[in-house]
Amino acid sequence: MSKSNHKNKSRPTSKGPPCFSEFGQKAKGLLTSGYSRSQNFSFTTHSDGGVKITSTAAKKGGCSTAAVAGAYTYKNANFDCRIDTDSKITGTLILNAKFLSSTNTSASFSLPDYQSSKLRVRIRQEYAALSTSVALNKSPAITFSAAVGSSSIALGMETEYKTASSSFSKCSAGIYMKSLNSDASIILANKGDLLTASCVLYLNKQKKHAAVVEFTQKLSTKRNTLTVGGSYAVDHQTVVKARLDDHGEFKTVIQYNVRPKSCLAISGEFNTRALDKIPKIGLALSLVL
Repeated sequence: MSKSNHKNKSRPTSKGPPCFSEFGQKAKGLLTSGYSRSQNFSFTTHSDGGVKITSTAAKKGGCSTAAVAGAYTYKNANFDCRIDTDSKITGTLILNAKFLSSTNTSASFSLPDYQSSKLRVRIRQEYAALSTSVALNKSPAITFSAAVGSSSIALGMETEYKTASSSFSKCSAGIYMKSLNSDASIILANKGDLLTASCVLYLNKQKKHAAVVEFTQKLSTKRNTLTVGGSYAVDHQTVVKARLDDHGEFKTVIQYNVRPKSCLAISGEFNTRALDKIPKIGLALSLVL
């Protein structure tokens, strides 16, 4: 009897609700992640000291870009910095507080466009998740979001206040629901003008096969968009994804793991209502050593 009681006490408590920004992200990721019209290449190396260097190059149409990024982790701190061919420098410093394990603080900067720099604080507890961010400029925009509930069901809201105009520029609310084989959300955004409902259904216990549907409606114009998609793991190295919306736009991508953490992706898209047009092809190769 004492052993069973000890086991029950040692079980970790269930995770709390997700932050409001995470509502609907599983569906959004399945419908957008990996699809590309451009040619992308990235090469990542790691050092023994914990430094990660990533070089990227991309070509879309007649435009080519390149960037070098570095990331370093030390105890409870993570720092990353990125420099691209347009001489733009961006970076993020993330600190996880020791005194409160559920607190996450991050500061991001961008040069020469320093006005897009932000300071953000996230707090996640058993029944609540709070997040606030402040733009680091003379007339900052302040964003605040909160979610209450559990890991299975949660209610959330987000608002943004612009000090320059002394007005609220953003107001959103939503509900999040999760079970063993599904992940769903309903969000009312743009001050009540944009309704988005999405659901992901996992077709096996390993969650390697999934179907997704997303419905959006702009209430002021009654304009709707319905998108369906799915992901299927052919084997431990190959994943096939596809999506189709009610405007006839079809996209698909095949992702093949050439080695651990390294992936080759070939994507294509065309409009089923304009089959006379040439399909658009994308290629991405990510190598990690």
